[in-house]
Amino acid sequence: MRIRYALFSIILFTCCSNENESQPIVDIRGDLHILFVGNSLTYTNDLPVLVKEIGLKDGIAITYSSLLFPNYSLEDHWNDGKVQKELQKGIYDIVIAQQGPSALPESQVLLLDYTTRFANVCKQNKCKLALYMVWPSANRSFDLDNVILSYTNAANATQSLLCPAGLAWKNAWKVNSALPLYSEDGFHPSMMGSVVAAMTIYSALRDKVTLDFILHSEMSWKNEVSEDQLIILKQAALKAIGK
Repeated sequence: MRIRYALFSIILFTCCSNENESQPIVDIRGDLHILFVGNSLTYTNDLPVLVKEIGLKDGIAITYSSLLFPNYSLEDHWNDGKVQKELQKGIYDIVIAQQGPSALPESQVLLLDYTTRFANVCKQNKCKLALYMVWPSANRSFDLDNVILSYTNAANATQSLLCPAGLAWKNAWKVNSALPLYSEDGFHPSMMGSVVAAMTIYSALRDKVTLDFILHSEMSWKNEVSEDQLIILKQAALKAIGK
């Protein structure tokens, strides 16, 4: 047990030492071809479609493929080999990957391990890895800061792009703690939760300083998010990526 704790401490220290380095930005000026890798936290509310919709409002065409399976971790994706095979096609600009909250020490080690493996495969296939930071279940809301730390450390250590949706949730709740970002099961996102996640992902990919092109009346989810709530979500997303 001491050996495992010591190993985790060394890894965590190494990751944290990169925490203040500038975030790598995707050097892509035009349209994007994305591979989404993850589980139900991505396919709930069809997050890839939401990201594509936001891109269209910004004049960017996004095409995508998805490898999304229930309860899958990055270790599961690595072991079944489908991601590696898909990347060999050489058609992707970005891989957006997530697993569960990964707040516990052993989960943080696993997230770093498999993020490192996938970052290397992405590099070999001339694309960029982006980590989609998620959130804990509502009954473990005290773990949110550890989720943020876990994904941030893994992204910094592997020079991957960070899409900090979990941090955006935290920012939104600081303004209005009653925002219904969870669905009824207390873990998967509501449409509102997926919308702020999609805005955070797109903001990180394009290094946006404004989301004024997202007009409430034009969005498919306008009935699930009010105009006042949209203002909060936009600010939360931009603040999460440091804008």
